[in-house]
Amino acid sequence: MTRTHLTSLIVSLLLPAVALAGPPAKVTNGNNDGPGSLRAALLSGATKIQIKPSVSVISVTETLEYTGTSPLSLNGSGQTIDGSDLTDNSAPIFEATAGADLSIRNLSFDAGGGNENGPYNRLNQGGGKGIFVDVPFSRTGVVNVDLTNVTVTGTGNHGVHISDCTLGDDCGGGSGGGGDGSPASIDGRLVGVLIEDNGNGKQDADGFRVDDRGDGDIRFFASNSAFIDNGADGIELDEGNNGSVIINVVNSTFDFNGEYCLIGDFVSGDDCDDDGDPDVDDAFDVDEAGLGSIMGRAVNLTVINNFDEGLDFDEEDAGGVDLDAVGIYSENNEDEGIKVSEEDDGSNVVRMRKVTTDGDLEFEEDGDGIADISINGSFVGDDMQIEADDGDPGTIDGFYKERGTTVVGDLDFDGNIIIL
Repeated sequence: MTRTHLTSLIVSLLLPAVALAGPPAKVTNGNNDGPGSLRAALLSGATKIQIKPSVSVISVTETLEYTGTSPLSLNGSGQTIDGSDLTDNSAPIFEATAGADLSIRNLSFDAGGGNENGPYNRLNQGGGKGIFVDVPFSRTGVVNVDLTNVTVTGTGNHGVHISDCTLGDDCGGGSGGGGDGSPASIDGRLVGVLIEDNGNGKQDADGFRVDDRGDGDIRFFASNSAFIDNGADGIELDEGNNGSVIINVVNSTFDFNGEYCLIGDFVSGDDCDDDGDPDVDDAFDVDEAGLGSIMGRAVNLTVINNFDEGLDFDEEDAGGVDLDAVGIYSENNEDEGIKVSEEDDGSNVVRMRKVTTDGDLEFEEDGDGIADISINGSFVGDDMQIEADDGDPGTIDGFYKERGTTVVGDLDFDGNIIIL
């Protein structure tokens, strides 16, 4: 893929979904059901729903379902959809069951996890999700999920989950997880979104999660958003088959994510074990397997106090990495500030400017490609690690370009790395 093509893909992530025409259905009360309720509006077949400002809280006891295939626009003015009294606390607050395009604005989804046992001890939270978009196996084209000024909080499972995987929650985490999926691509767009205190009732439950096990791409844009105190990753984008992950994440914060395995007695549980250590998670985790690449940019991010890596991007199989990291402030993360790995065919190309980290930066290239790492105007409080040894002493394994940068620790290179 050319840089021009990549740039056009990134720019396309900035564009909002097209507004839907036609008069909206009006929500006039906060009841669970009945005339004037949000549930009644969803059941009416309306594709544009407006919650009147006179409504402050919508309390639901069963999942709000949208079963249509036409794009749905759901607009509030700061209301809270309260799912703390769901009869089944493992159920989502809101679910789109047919993979329809979804636009939600100016609403909060609160599952009621709360802080009743202290700010980081919420073992009794239910296993439910805030927003769940289930993509059917027959879906084609692009599934658009557009969230603007939305808050999701207090869930035991994923805060927001877009699943293009036949195994549902059993799809598995990490690159190459099991299951199959549709040919559709997934476009996620977050503006002014707060994803906080989710995933603290179930192992490997993230703040924002996309599973794609088909041949489509994951395209993800986030701006002016925050991912705070989520049990597993703040964001996990998991492309486990053919297709690329294209990101454009700017002006956003990741703070105190990945702690779930350290809560209470879970450090000794079988589901909370990573080779003898607690299976904690990252701020921002991208996994890509199959034919495809990881591409895009991360700009002006604050990445602090997370329990594993800050940015953790892993690409497997035939593909590569082409990433710009600019204005990243990474502090007090338990593992590397930034880790980017590429396996098999393809190169690992990362350009960094104005990066400040008190931890390691680590880049791996394991296969028929090179590591091409450049850093400018930055501060690295620990080691700069590049691993790119193809076993052939006669070949160049990588390039390292440094300008105006302080590396306090070592330049820890494995392979024939040319310093420019």
